[in-house]
Amino acid sequence: MSKNVLITGAAGNLGSAVSKKLISEGYSVIGTIVPGHRAPENGVDFYECDLTDEKATQAFFQTLTKKYQKMDAVIMLVGGFAMGNIQEASSADMMKMLTLNYFTAFHSAQNAINWMNEATGGKLIFVGAKPAVEGGGAAVLPYAISKSAVIKLAEIINEDKNNKNIQASVIIPSIIDTPPNREGMPDANFDNWVKPEEIAENIAFLISDKANVLRDTVLKIYNNS
Repeated sequence: MSKNVLITGAAGNLGSAVSKKLISEGYSVIGTIVPGHRAPENGVDFYECDLTDEKATQAFFQTLTKKYQKMDAVIMLVGGFAMGNIQEASSADMMKMLTLNYFTAFHSAQNAINWMNEATGGKLIFVGAKPAVEGGGAAVLPYAISKSAVIKLAEIINEDKNNKNIQASVIIPSIIDTPPNREGMPDANFDNWVKPEEIAENIAFLISDKANVLRDTVLKIYNNS
């Protein structure tokens, strides 16, 4: 029986690479897409869902439980980025980043855990950010704070004894080599960045049986950036 994997943000640059990798390994891949956006035809079972909306996320997971007996892994790739230091950032900036980066992950993880605890467990993959764990956060305060919250969420999930055989892991990429990043930083050395396919390889490992022995995993995928 193939394993079922949900990827939030599966139509994005990173999500597409992860979807392609997992489909090639025989996973059944379910993906979310922003309502009103066109889903690519790439073998993913796409659903429209606004993951910033708590009720909408609950309804989405209820729909999934009617079609899929279990969910073996949930990979949370939805997110956003914003600049701004302590003098520049507004409350609105902070809430936007928390909503996009933290609450989408929180809503997804909460519903996934409820489902996984009724089954045989599962794996959760979160995305952190280098400025959230190392220097460099001053210029991207809202972003760094929101990603710090995501990392802490994964840590607390792993500590919670009520969770049955659920592993939460965090990948922390540096600059991902995507068309928007190349356009925004045209003078950078792209060879130093991380390819989406390289991140996909690491995610595939984390949700595989080979990674069952790992605990509290945080993978820093930096390359040379």
